[in-house]
This record gives sequence, C-alpha cells and structure tokens, in this order.
Amino acid sequence: KQWYQRRVRARHGHRAVAIENKIIVMGGGNEGIIDELHVYNTKANEWSEPHVSGQVPENGVAAFGMLAHGANIYIHGGMQEYCEYSNEMFMLNTTNWEWTHINIENKALVSPRLGHSFTLVGTTVFVFGGLACEVDDQNQFIPRYLNDLYSIDLVPSEAEGPLVWSPEDPAGDGPPMRESHTCVCTKDATLTSGALYIFGGMSHKAERLGDLWRLDLAKRIWIPVVGIGPSPMPRSLHTANVIGNKMYIFGGWVSINHKTKNKTVFLPEKEFKCTNSTACFNMDTITWEPVYTEGYEDALPRSRAGHASAAVNSRLFIISGRDGYHRAYNNQTCFKDMWFLETDKPPLPNRVQLIRASTSTLEICWIPVVTADAYLLQIQKLDNSESTNDWFDVAVVKGNSLVVSHHHSRPSSEDIEENKPIERLELAPGTTYRFRIAAINACGRGEFSEAAAFKTCVPGFPGAPSSIRISKGNDGAHLAWDPPANANGNISEYSVYLAIKNSQSTDSPSSLAFVLVYRGDSPSCTVKTTSLQNAHVDQTNKPAIIFRIAAKNEKGYGPATQVRWLQDTKSSSNKRPADKMS
Repeated sequence: KQWYQRRVRARHGHRAVAIENKIIVMGGGNEGIIDELHVYNTKANEWSEPHVSGQVPENGVAAFGMLAHGANIYIHGGMQEYCEYSNEMFMLNTTNWEWTHINIENKALVSPRLGHSFTLVGTTVFVFGGLACEVDDQNQFIPRYLNDLYSIDLVPSEAEGPLVWSPEDPAGDGPPMRESHTCVCTKDATLTSGALYIFGGMSHKAERLGDLWRLDLAKRIWIPVVGIGPSPMPRSLHTANVIGNKMYIFGGWVSINHKTKNKTVFLPEKEFKCTNSTACFNMDTITWEPVYTEGYEDALPRSRAGHASAAVNSRLFIISGRDGYHRAYNNQTCFKDMWFLETDKPPLPNRVQLIRASTSTLEICWIPVVTADAYLLQIQKLDNSESTNDWFDVAVVKGNSLVVSHHHSRPSSEDIEENKPIERLELAPGTTYRFRIAAINACGRGEFSEAAAFKTCVPGFPGAPSSIRISKGNDGAHLAWDPPANANGNISEYSVYLAIKNSQSTDSPSSLAFVLVYRGDSPSCTVKTTSLQNAHVDQTNKPAIIFRIAAKNEKGYGPATQVRWLQDTKSSSNKRPADKMS
C-alpha cells in the first residue's frame, strides 16, 4: 500500500464525506472554530469553495457528526464557539448548496454533545455516545460521558416533514461510555441485516479504549468482538472508513507504552502521543489484517489525531489534524495536508475502442480507471499464416489514448534475456490486431481487459472519418464529420450505423448488433427519433448511444470510426447530447 500527499488548510476536529468522486470538508478549529466548507474533486485534483445559502449553521462547528445521503449532507451536534454544545441538525443540498435547518419534534431527547458517532444505514441514522455537559452553564464544565443509542429516519426531512428521534435498547451489555470513537456499518447493511462496528474512543476515566463492539442489526443485540490477529493500540480521535468488506483505522491518540522482555506495559494515561499507524479489520472473517505501507518517513503522513477521512473507490483520504499537545511549549500544531492511501490494485478496465485507423497505425482509447496511475497496453497479431497466441507489450501509458504504430518483439510472457536484443515491429497494412489493457497503481497491476480487435487499412482504401459532432434536434440526432485524412482518392459515399437493442448483445463493442441508418455522399445526416428509440444504450461508463461511420472510395469502404453519444439519465424519453465523445 502506498501514501500520496496533497495540500489543504490546517485544522482539527473537522469532518469529511464523499459524494461520488468529490470530498466535502467542513468545520473544525485552529485557534477558533472554522465555518468554511471546501470541496475536493479527486478526479481533477482541484479544490473549490462553493457559495452556500439558506439556513446556514452559525459560527461553525467542530467534533460533530456528518454523513452523506444521496446528494444531501447531514450534520448533527458538535461544539460551537464559546464551548457551546449543540444537538441541532442541518441538511446541505449539494446540487444547489442550500442549507436547511431540520425540524425534529423531540430534539431534546438527544442531549447536546460532541465526539459522538453519526452513522447511516439505508435511510436511518444511528447516534451513539459522545461527550455532554452536566450543567447548562458556560462558566463551568462538568463532563458527562455517554453510551446511549438513538435512531432517526431521514426520509421525512427530504419530504419537508418533521423528524423524530427513537431511543434504541439492544439486548446484551453494550459498549461502556465513550467519546471520540468511531462507528461504521458493514457494506450493504439494512435495518434487518448487517451490523454496526464501534471501535476505541476515550472513557470517562480519561483512558484510551481499544475494544471493538458489533451491533447485530437483525437481532438488535450488542456483541463484544475479539478479532483474530493482533489488534491495534487503544486510541481516540482516530478515523475509521469502510472500503469493500474492510474497516480501515488511521491515526489518533494512543498511550505511550514501554516494552519489557516479556510483556508490554502501558504507562499512566497522562503519557500519550499521536500515531500514524493504520489498522485493517476484515468484517467478513473477523480478522485484524496487517497493513504494510511503503516509503520513507517523509513519504508517510505524520502522526496525528482529530483529522478527517473519507473513502473514494479504493482510496482512503485523510485530511489535516493535529500532532498532539506539547506540554513543554503549551501548544499544538495543526497540519495543512491531505494524503490518500492506495488500498488495492485497480479494477478491470473496459475494452479498448478504436478512434481511427490508417495503413500503418491504429489510434485507440479507453475509459479511464479512477484509481489508475498508468496503463499497460498489449497487442496480439491475428494472422492465419501464423499460429501464435503471444501478447506483446506496446507501452506503459499515462493517459487514456495512444496512436499505435509498433510494438516490441519480445512476447510479454518471456523472461528478459541479457544479450537478446528487443526489436521494434511496425504494424502491417490490412492486418487485424487485438488489444488489451491493464490498469496500474502503487498496489500493482490489475487484471487485463477483454480483448478488442481492429484492422489497419488496406492501401488504396480510405481511412476512417474524424471529428464526429453530434447534437440533439427536435427530429432526432444530427451527426456531422470530417472526411478521412487519408482519403486515397475521392470519397463517393458514407455509411452510418447505429447499435440497436439485441437480446443477446452485451456492452462489449464486438458483440453489438448494428443497423444502417444513413448512406449518402454528404458528411452529415439526421438519425430520426423513431430509430433512436430502438438504440442500445451502452452502460460501460456513462450511458451512451453508439454510432459507427465509414467512408467509401473507388476501392471500397475503409474502417469505421466508433463514437459514443452520452445520454442524460435524468431525462425521460428525450435523449440529450453530452459534451464528450470517444
């Protein structure tokens, strides 16, 4: 596993959630409560600060609960300026960045608190534990540690109705009182299946906890969990996130321990420090799995607590945090960095697609894999005169397209021999080649895609049309294109084909059924709405309708250009044009 670094604002006690490929970071403190909201686009590697409106929470908040449900973000509780504790709930609609204060009929049932967990299961939120104040007086603070459990259904809030807290009383002896713990749910958990897992926190005795508890959602019973393998150090102010079937725990405050010959002795709780250790719990096998991270000390996040975290695909992001309290200097340092941990190899890519062909080159592209840093492209020559199934390396590519003119002569399955030269083999005219790609990141190379076959042009035949443009009209889809760059004579005719619905077809380009929708000498046409109603909608990435366009000269038709016309899934029967084609 490998860590990567980005730069953000210094803070601690903030929260972060992920919606698709964006991470929303809010609140926290650093010499005062921060009331800002920032958005990080993990695809574009860009930060933004959207303008928010509506019933905006006043003065910011720290150590609160935060989660995402669809396009909405919910926050609850936390500490505001002047050490005021809150039990209010707000909703932020991220489609228009408008805040709404949530009306809860029995709001007082859940006391104002901070450091609690706020966990979503379906449309229901579970609140557990946290730290409350025994008296309602800003001039004195008497801490009250909690282990109460409540639930609330979010659906009424999105229908502009009031919400109601429900007390939960599972069977069994539950977790003792704590704050600054973590709580996650198993993948695809519902109110009648799966589980919640609570780990760590700080007890009413100011001790860091290392216990793990499971709330069985079907039986509604608390179960203490003793996992297989070495468990992580007791800690608080850490983070926990679920990726697949695993819970990843990072950082936090831990006790300083002293190792003797026979055992480890934990010193009194007044001796503690921050950690940058990562733990992984497999919720299927109930096993603590070792996490091996690569890199020098400067290539790893510094020890911290009070940071925020979010999981996007197979990457775990951690944001800012503090390095602990320095008694000698009476201060602490907040970080202004963001890191992500690559936890797995990239997934299987989609098939390679052809952009255009010539007699000696094939320009190809593929849909990017979010967690890929690069791609290994391989080629296989299909020739009836040769009985070989060898794959050859073409290149390691950073982007998602390449003009292929040659490949290396050594089959990828062979070991490199010291004195054996590797030659460059050019693509031959009129020859069919198969391509496959595998995505690569710091965890290694993923699986190869299914193979896709394309043929170089035969000399004298035209190349493929280029610069395809598609727009939506009242009568259908308007297509226009440029003639082939290598026409090899006069272009007398064009043909346009549409992928149609077929009970036996898949999203694989080689298995689609195509029907002729235009033939003529003009480099433009209109595909009627009646034809589009029978179109196959490709779902390999974003929904799209597929066209193929080919040109003809005196010798005949050359290869076709395939293009995907992106569709707006929010519209009903009217297909809308997209701003991207491949």
